[in-house]
Amino acid sequence: MSLSLEALKGKERAAIIVRHAERPALTSVVDSLGVGLTEKGMADALAFGRSIPFFPVVRVWHSPSLRCIQTAEQIALGMKENGSSVLLFRDDWTLCGPYVKETECLLMAERLGDRFMREWFEGRMDPRIIDPVPDATKMVLGPILSKLDDAGGLDIHVSHDWDIMLLRESLLGMKYETEGWLPFLDGMTFFKTGAEAYACYGKNQALLRYDF
Repeated sequence: MSLSLEALKGKERAAIIVRHAERPALTSVVDSLGVGLTEKGMADALAFGRSIPFFPVVRVWHSPSLRCIQTAEQIALGMKENGSSVLLFRDDWTLCGPYVKETECLLMAERLGDRFMREWFEGRMDPRIIDPVPDATKMVLGPILSKLDDAGGLDIHVSHDWDIMLLRESLLGMKYETEGWLPFLDGMTFFKTGAEAYACYGKNQALLRYDF
């Protein structure tokens, strides 16, 4: 896992976007919102929350999918055990592939498998069914950065592999063919230093522009 929780220590203002915990294998991408976590996924999410450094104020948002709801709830429980004050917000659709326009996009993803992502990232997908990568990046990253401008604390955004792999490649140039598919409970960190905001994944870091 390349999400460095240690990097959060000492930060007054930070955010993470994290993939939900372990779920069973999907039989269909189209009808997957109701798929929850495995027992291991529930335990892992709780342990993940316990491992996050203390922040006096923590805000948690999640995709409306059941597995993201459960992950967010378990992370919140784990952080509360460490003494953090946690505010849990419900059903943020910007964390659930807001760039997907038509069900046809999901059906195509089922047909192409992992290759779907490369077809999309290289601009070979019909923009009538899924937004181009630059627009999609703004849809996911914009809300994270706008919330990062609020008062101090930690923001946690529980999302899906597509959203985070989109940001990982568009912001840091990291391709899933070489970096691997995003594991459960892995993600990216965002923090501010003065007026500058940065995105991090593992040892990779990039300065972000405020044009989202």
